Amino acid sequence: MPLQEISHIAEMVVNIAVVISIIFVAIELRQNTYVTRKSMGAERQQRFNWIMELIATNEEFRDFYHRLEFEEAFDELDQKERHRAVAIGLRVTRPMLDELVAYHDGQISSDEFFSLETNIRRAKNRPWINAAYEHSKAEYSKKVQTHWEKIETVDGHRPRL
Repeated sequence: MPLQEISHIAEMVVNIAVVISIIFVAIELRQNTYVTRKSMGAERQQRFNWIMELIATNEEFRDFYHRLEFEEAFDELDQKERHRAVAIGLRVTRPMLDELVAYHDGQISSDEFFSLETNIRRAKNRPWINAAYEHSKAEYSKKVQTHWEKIETVDGHRPRL
């Protein structure tokens, strides 16, 4: 077998190996995106469970949260209480901003984005969330900031007690 034929065979083997590696990378990328989506969904559920557990089991927190959520008392809070309210707001706001980053990176499905956008619409009615957003927004790209700011709020959305 002449050297030129061996060279052509070697080229074909290398080309096949390159195609196989590209396919493997595509499969890995798809799997990583799936894992990222599932991870964000689990984190979202964990945050929700955290606040619901606090409301259900901690009377002092429940009273404080009730003042924030239903009495709209943010403007009446003293400095320490406002700091606490903004800290709770950061716990809610930053993950939503992180999910907006993931959306712009193509890592969130349209169904997940619908849920995220609905949560942002509701959250933006709350002054303590808005204060947390103002505190955090400089850490996010202009694209994410613009997206957040363009989302319209849900007028008067409050859960019924």
